[in-house]
Amino acid sequence: MKDIRYIIADNVKLYRKRENLTQADLAERAELSLDSIKRIEGGKRTMSLENFLRISDALNVSLSFLLYNQVDKMPEIERIHSILKDKSEKQKEYLLHMLQEMAEGIDKLS
Repeated sequence: MKDIRYIIADNVKLYRKRENLTQADLAERAELSLDSIKRIEGGKRTMSLENFLRISDALNVSLSFLLYNQVDKMPEIERIHSILKDKSEKQKEYLLHMLQEMAEGIDKLS
């Protein structure tokens, strides 16, 4: 199993790049030093829960997304939450309705 420091390091880097942030941008958003971000992304530094939360907030991802080395290993509820989090209430209701309809359709096939 891959060391958790390296899983977090890879995920911080991945989500930072998805947000089109430099390490300096992330450091500023998370109110951490640039050196800290470099060491975290290099897997050379562990961090406090407070700093972990700061990075998660700065990247706009839940903590779970930084902990798992594969999205399919993440709990389903976290995956669903990440899909819904930036949607309007109307969009959320529509997506949940579609999920319910698909689940009922699959049950009928069995």
